[in-house]
Amino acid sequence: MGTQVRSCPKCFQLMWLKQDHYDVIDEETVRTKCPHCDSTVRFQLVTAGANAAGPKMGH
Repeated sequence: MGTQVRSCPKCFQLMWLKQDHYDVIDEETVRTKCPHCDSTVRFQLVTAGANAAGPKMGH
């Protein structure tokens, strides 16, 4: 898993998180701390479907 770009659910700022900035809880969930407001947040990873490998650019 590479860099994750997510918005914080509390302060709504974008977080650019590298591999060493987040903890993998299970195969579908990661936990991290927002660098802006210092709140602990969890994210569900998309593992199936069209967006599982990230956004597609172009057609």
